[in-house]
Amino acid sequence: MNEQSDSHFYDLESYIIEHGNVADVLRLISAGYEIDQDVTKSILDEVEDLLNEDGGVPFGLDEGNPSSVKETSELVPLLLKFRKTHGHLIKKMVGFIISRQKNDGGFGETMNLDYLIEDRYGTKWGSEFYPVGKSVTWLTGKALEALSLAEYDNEVRLKRARDFLMHSQNEDGNWPDYINMGQSDPLATGNILTGLRAAGVDSKDRVYMDARAALYQHLKDALESKSTDDMIDLTAVCPAETDKERNVIKGALELIIESQNHDGGWQPLGSKKSDSELSSILGFVLRECEKYK
Repeated sequence: MNEQSDSHFYDLESYIIEHGNVADVLRLISAGYEIDQDVTKSILDEVEDLLNEDGGVPFGLDEGNPSSVKETSELVPLLLKFRKTHGHLIKKMVGFIISRQKNDGGFGETMNLDYLIEDRYGTKWGSEFYPVGKSVTWLTGKALEALSLAEYDNEVRLKRARDFLMHSQNEDGNWPDYINMGQSDPLATGNILTGLRAAGVDSKDRVYMDARAALYQHLKDALESKSTDDMIDLTAVCPAETDKERNVIKGALELIIESQNHDGGWQPLGSKKSDSELSSILGFVLRECEKYK
């Protein structure tokens, strides 16, 4: 089995180029992996062709589907490296994202995505963590990150999104997926923390500190149970501030490396097959966090 020059990887790049979509490849490029220029050009051309007329990215990155706040918000940060040549795409995408802001300041998907979300995530689970027609906390975190990094300049809109998140946190430091959900979802916290950081929220703010502590505890628990999937949120807490945090980051990175499949990817919990989205995210996490271990 051939390994890359990084020595701790099997060939992630080849796996993603063969099996991944445009977001997966752009995620590796954004993290600094070496991707052939012809492949990069082809991917950027594909993004331009993929956008819907409203400027949004279709759900599931499948041409013909309605636009999704999630897909669009995830793609914007990955395109910023190409702002000089593809700034027109970013502008369109930002316009779409902001059009999906709700009156309460949060962001949500439209009703026409309901059946697609149910088909992808399951009827019960999808409607619980990813409901349509209402503001979703983790989705708002993704949107806020995209808008902030793209330097969207309507401070009123950004403040409304920040306030929605700052005032909806639960006492345990995590967030519900939506207002009045009745329980916390630790999986939402990483997206929200990243959004608040991009928006310039002070790292000493009590909301931020409580969220960071809650996410570290979640990652520590996941590390003990060897849940590689949960390590996708590791970038939200890097760099470490204490020796205990550094130990969590070091252990998380070691777990990711140890659990990589020989084909270069990683498989989700309960699956025996590598998944390109999970693999590109974990590859991104490794590059972003390895300097902090």
